[in-house]
Amino acid sequence: MVWGDYISLEYGKPVKDKESSNGEVPVYGTNGRIGTSHLPPLCKISSFIIGRKGAYRGVHYSPVPFSVIDTAFYALPLTDKVNMKWAYYKFLTYDINRMDSGSAIPSTDRYELYKIPVDIPELNTQGKIVAILDSFDEKIAINNAINDNLAA
Repeated sequence: MVWGDYISLEYGKPVKDKESSNGEVPVYGTNGRIGTSHLPPLCKISSFIIGRKGAYRGVHYSPVPFSVIDTAFYALPLTDKVNMKWAYYKFLTYDINRMDSGSAIPSTDRYELYKIPVDIPELNTQGKIVAILDSFDEKIAINNAINDNLAA
């Protein structure tokens, strides 16, 4: 099976108030969160974002509904067999920056991402993997906060 059997990558759209600092809706671009918005979210579920244009194209996750500008994709499930947080962690293992479409501006074609082979474990196993990786991410965030505090 390939990713195109499990997810749809949707194009982001311009967000007029993306520089807002007090909006309720996170806004993401190619390199991660760029601000917030007061407008309704483009993606109505928690999911992941894949940068599609620029020299560095990252993979990011939003635990809440969010918006995405036009330099990135957001993922929607095509089946109930994939945990979107697990899919996010799986996409972190791919080097999407090597998947250039050949244009003058480095960019990733969603159809190239759809062709990536993937073995999807059972939902129960996906959930266990997410729990373990989330605990590591939490510990890293705590350590970074401690380091920032020590530096200050």
